[in-house]
Amino acid sequence: MKHFNGLSRTDLTTFFAESPMKFNRDTDRETLGIALGAALYTPGSRTDIAEKILSGSYGRGTFSGLATLIICLEDAVSDAALPEAEQNMIQQLKQLEKGGQGLPEECPILFLRVRSAAQLDYLAEHAGTALSVLAGIVFPKALAENLPGFFAALDRASERACRDLYALPLLETKEILYAESRTATLQAIDEVISKEAHRILNVRVGATDFSSLFGLRRPATRHIYDLHVVRDCLTDILNRFGRAEKGLTVSGPVYEYFSGPQVLPFLADSEKVLWEEVQLDLLNGFTGKTCIHPSQIAIVNAGHIITKEAFGDAEQILRESTVHNGVLQSANRNKMNEVKPHLNWARKTVAQARVYGVLNENYQPIDVLNHIREYQFSKQL
Repeated sequence: MKHFNGLSRTDLTTFFAESPMKFNRDTDRETLGIALGAALYTPGSRTDIAEKILSGSYGRGTFSGLATLIICLEDAVSDAALPEAEQNMIQQLKQLEKGGQGLPEECPILFLRVRSAAQLDYLAEHAGTALSVLAGIVFPKALAENLPGFFAALDRASERACRDLYALPLLETKEILYAESRTATLQAIDEVISKEAHRILNVRVGATDFSSLFGLRRPATRHIYDLHVVRDCLTDILNRFGRAEKGLTVSGPVYEYFSGPQVLPFLADSEKVLWEEVQLDLLNGFTGKTCIHPSQIAIVNAGHIITKEAFGDAEQILRESTVHNGVLQSANRNKMNEVKPHLNWARKTVAQARVYGVLNENYQPIDVLNHIREYQFSKQL
């Protein structure tokens, strides 16, 4: 798997000075956490999940560029449909395991979002080694009280799978959102997560759940950061878990609007807002984003591409950090690069560049996105 695998070799040469690297579920934790990018959710009640993965449908056409697929047994499945969805999930996992080496090279990295530790135990007992097709488990409504149980269930699931599965804690509860309990709640969660950091692939956030606690829903024309009670909570989550010293990746919140086919080359209004929100995510320290529609994949992933100028600055800072710790003039002679305060940024930028690529001079991420959309549009004609 690699990002922008739908581009031709000519396109890659045109746009990229350094092409995105290949990765898979066995890639080192730090790189894989960055590489998840646009994480698409699909209900665990779907009976065609294994078929679409084995046929390569997840990875081409509408789903071109999809690197991360999260199969959901929580909010995406009604309570009444849950028993049937659990049985379906067990069968889907076994069908994928049976496919074995037949999994396509561009198969997305797979995760399962469960409802509880007890449900994970049930699935592990009945799916057995078939859990090995997964890279990790999303822990919903993560709190200090339930995380130890989730991690214990993850140990048992990993034993059944005969491979270590990652944890992806999801922060989305009222204890985290409400101001009077937030600090103590995040501190308690942090104490658990700090002990388990080596097997946490990323920390995820549930902005829709946060919004619902105040009866809010942002319109398609507004960013999540315009909801100040949610923005303040997201900021505190980043302040706690986004610190460079922790080595954790925190994934951005979902944007719940999408568009049908549009007249090119212009982005639809909702797509423009999503594009802008991805920039705000990255600016504030999020990496990757939860997605609910395939049309969002290219927008999110393209936003993570590193420009030639930013990469040059990062390389200069890293190169000089071993011999020089003062102030440097950037290669473009348009900014100051300070080795000490910019060092963590430089490391993060180079790591992101390896996964999403570095653009040629005079190209911006929006150019790649427009090219991808033009190609997708032409295939619809």
